[in-house]
This record gives sequence, C-alpha cells and structure tokens, in this order.
Amino acid sequence: MTWGTDEEQAIRRGRWVAWSPFLLTVIVLAGILAYGAGIYADLPDPVPTHWGASGEPDAWDEKSFGSVFMGLFISAGTAALMAVLALIAPAVAQPQKDPTPYQRYRQEGTTRAIVSVLGWVSALTALFVGYVSVTGWIAPDQLHMVVPLVLFMMGILAVIVLPFRSWERWATHLAAAHGIHPSPEDLAEDRLWLPGGIYNNPDDQLILVPKREGHGTGLTVNVGHRRGKTAVAVFVTVFVVAPIALVAVLSTFG
Repeated sequence: MTWGTDEEQAIRRGRWVAWSPFLLTVIVLAGILAYGAGIYADLPDPVPTHWGASGEPDAWDEKSFGSVFMGLFISAGTAALMAVLALIAPAVAQPQKDPTPYQRYRQEGTTRAIVSVLGWVSALTALFVGYVSVTGWIAPDQLHMVVPLVLFMMGILAVIVLPFRSWERWATHLAAAHGIHPSPEDLAEDRLWLPGGIYNNPDDQLILVPKREGHGTGLTVNVGHRRGKTAVAVFVTVFVVAPIALVAVLSTFG
C-alpha cells in the first residue's frame, strides 16, 4: 500500500477523542469552582488550609479567594502542564523512521494513548482535589483521606495502562479496516511488549532495556526477567503501598 493524503486524513480523524479527559477535567474544576463561589460567603474565617493524616485540620489562613481555591488552582496548573506535554506527544513518542503502513497506525495509537493518559491523570487529580476542597468547605472535621487516596492511586495505575491497551486495539482494528495487517515480524515484536511499552521477554537476560521504538526515549524494565518483576514489586511497594499504609496508620492513631 502506498501511503498518501487520504490515508493520512483517515488516520488523523477523531483525534479529539483522546483529548476528551481534558474536557472532563475542565468540567470538574469549573463545577467545583462554581459550587465554591456559591458558598463562599458562608465559609468560616479563617478557613482550614491543611489537614493531617488523621483528617483533622492543622493549619488555617484568612479567608480569601486564594486560600479557599488554592487546591483548584494547583490542579488547574497540573492539567495545563499535562496538556502541554500532550501537545508535544508526537515528539515524545519518537516516531519510527520510514515506518510501514501498519507501524503508522500503531504509532498513531501510541500517540493517542499518551494524550489520553495525561488527560486521565489530570481528571483524576481534579476529582481528588475536588473531594478535598468540597469536604474541607462543608465538613472540615470529617476529611478522611485513606479511601480516597487508595482510589486515587489505583486510578492512576489503571489509567497508565488501560489507554494503551485500548488505543493499540483501535489502531489494529482501523488498520485492518483499511486492508493493513501486521507482518509476522510485527506480530513477534508485539508479543514482547505489554500495554504502556513495558518489555516482557523471559529469554532476554537484561533487566533494563531501551524503550520500544515509537514509545519514547530512555529505558524500561523487562518484567519477563525475575529480577525485573522484583524491581516492579519493590517500586509499587515503596511508592504506592507504603504511603497509603502510612496514611492509614497515622489516621488511625494520629
């Protein structure tokens, strides 16, 4: 198949779908801001601005637009940064040189997945910050962090992986609809990589390997190797399980 303008237009169609989580982020932040503005006059002065692990407020500030809505401003800034990264996603993904038609579809799926991941991280952050803000406004002594934090962390882990699986399937189905199918070499290569660009090759003794072409720069872990699995388990334990457990303990005995 010769790649031309029609094929390029077909593969670009519907790119806005990958950006829809950013729209959700804007809606969530705007809704919470509107709600906060509606009850602003009834908020106490000073207002709590920080809560300890036990859920009790431990810092207060004079009521102002900045002190009341600081969390939303930070979340909005995070979303803006994610949007900028999404705009440069094609460059971040390091497109393959002289790709085959099938690889072009796969690369488009990867780019959309990166945009979607960044958008969902923004949306989940907005929801988490929204919970903290609204609860802090209406029931500052009842801000419980353990369950929301667990849900937030689980959500982040999910949106890092699931969009890649979804958009990779989209790319494969769209390619097939246009008569493009992977070669045996493409299929063999696909089997070595998990959604999100994680390497899975038990026959490769390297723990850290270069990222798959078209999925960014740097290194990724080989989870097909025993030590690679151990490294992932340690990472999740240290950066996910341990912080959640610490918050749970402090909220119980704090």
